[in-house]
Amino acid sequence: MSFNQAIETAPPAVPLTVRFGGWGTGLMLLAVWLLLIAATSLYRPDFFSHQTVLAVTFTMAVVGVLAIGQGIVAMSGGFIDLSQPANMILASLVAVRLSEAGMPLAVVIVGAILAGMLWGAFNAAIIVFGKLNPVIVTLATNFIGLAALFLVFQLAEVPIGSEIYHFGRASFLGLPAIFWPMLALVLVVGFLVPRTRYGRRMIAVGGNRAAAKARGISLKATRFATFMAAGGFVGFAAVLFAATAGPFNPGSANTLQLNIIAGVILAGISLAGGRGNFWMLLLSVGFLSTIPTSLVFFGLSSDTQSIFQGFILVIAVAIDGWRARRATP
Repeated sequence: MSFNQAIETAPPAVPLTVRFGGWGTGLMLLAVWLLLIAATSLYRPDFFSHQTVLAVTFTMAVVGVLAIGQGIVAMSGGFIDLSQPANMILASLVAVRLSEAGMPLAVVIVGAILAGMLWGAFNAAIIVFGKLNPVIVTLATNFIGLAALFLVFQLAEVPIGSEIYHFGRASFLGLPAIFWPMLALVLVVGFLVPRTRYGRRMIAVGGNRAAAKARGISLKATRFATFMAAGGFVGFAAVLFAATAGPFNPGSANTLQLNIIAGVILAGISLAGGRGNFWMLLLSVGFLSTIPTSLVFFGLSSDTQSIFQGFILVIAVAIDGWRARRATP
């Protein structure tokens, strides 16, 4: 057999994600994350410290919970929810007002989650009954919500000495207390989505709406449930944000949006819907949360950090498009 014949008859190369049972994305993310940590540590040995770990985990806590909500919307075929910043600030304001009224932390958490779910239901109602594009709707509600919030308040902060204030400054096992709920939520959601009736319906609707409808799955009910659940995660993220952010204004959450979307895409959750692994969010969010701290140690300005974030988002969208083309038979 000639060399050319051998090449022609050789089996096709197996993609990395197949060879590693779908975990190739995670392995690549982990490798890039470790490379970033190693490069920064070589440039600035003081980067590898407990203070850096605290900075990264603080960011991971809020972004990670928001990414869960964004991932649910994406996996269900809703593409992305661009109204998360307004929703989170609204729920954060609810948390502040409840804390000022002397409510215990449990009531504050429930109140913020309910506020987030109501916002999600509002988005879903417009999308479902108006039959409008979710991206356009959530972009519009974000603008409207932020404008309304600017009319309501200019600056807010949880009361010093309140339960939520102490929660935001507490630690457990050497890490911020707010990190552990995020970790638990990612693990639980990642376990339940492919194993529960609602999770399988969400994946079915995102993968093929026509086939899901033929199986008797209500697209309207699934869309409502998805946006309300996503809003609930935003409400919980608002509690973590309000507990740690200090004074905040209606525009304080805008800078988080790029990292959230990029984190979802890098984790392998398709914007087209129907596939993804929520456990990968721990790697993608961890990597993206390390970048701002790393850039500071390299002496780069905040404007340069924004350029990096935008560049990473472009790469993430390109990767998602490449995955979608490979998945198309």
